[in-house]
Amino acid sequence: MKKIIARIFLGGILIVGFTACSGEAADENVLRVGVDLKFPPFSYLDADGNPAGFEIDVAEAFGEFIEKDVEIVNTDFSLLLPALETGDVDILIADMGKSEERAKKADFSDPYRYTYRLGVINKDFAQEHGITNSTPESEIFAIEGAKFVGLAGTKGVSYPQSMGADVTEVTEIGIALIEISNGQSDVLLTSNEAFAFQAADPENRVVYTGSNYQEGSSFVVRLGDKQLLDQANEFIASMYEEGGLYDQLAPKYDPIIAEFLLSPELGLSFIVDPIE
Repeated sequence: MKKIIARIFLGGILIVGFTACSGEAADENVLRVGVDLKFPPFSYLDADGNPAGFEIDVAEAFGEFIEKDVEIVNTDFSLLLPALETGDVDILIADMGKSEERAKKADFSDPYRYTYRLGVINKDFAQEHGITNSTPESEIFAIEGAKFVGLAGTKGVSYPQSMGADVTEVTEIGIALIEISNGQSDVLLTSNEAFAFQAADPENRVVYTGSNYQEGSSFVVRLGDKQLLDQANEFIASMYEEGGLYDQLAPKYDPIIAEFLLSPELGLSFIVDPIE
């Protein structure tokens, strides 16, 4: 049984906890995985304070695949790439998509899961401007005075900026959601978790699904780490094989994903299968 280690990285302060086996492994036998544990059910701290969720299960399986113990380093999403560059972690398994700017700082594997570009919109703003799921995305960007908010370091900031929108950057997703609820901001572009964000405050938020855009997320390694990148791609390919990891995880995550997305017909395949 491989050892799973949890390490919290917060502004340079390290809080270390150990689970599973006792005793320390040599550094070369430990894979340090950067994850932001604020996104249940995909990556979070459970009631006992241990890392849990889809990304953690994938990280643990990857550790088994390359025969290394796994150390989960809980790092704010905006700090994940810097942590990789400075050597605080070896790999990111954190639902991170490849962009031109990110590709200058790290190497990206083949996609292992997919997210849809969705919007969480202030309900009054949506009603005022007649926004529905049939509204073209371009029309939302064209609304004069629309106030966008996004999580720093994500495409929730970079994408609307590329469309000419001014975006308020925040470091905590909860802050963005509060701004949407109280009307301080109008639009938050996010991914699959939009359904849960809306469900937490249906009186003030609506979900916009009209973009019909899917983006792959990758394992991310330091620039030039070809060995680990090749191992990641080999592992990702194996997950999609018949009887592979995704078939093994489906019984666990089908009901979890359905509950998260508030849609009983959706399961794990919704987040891991590419659009044909």
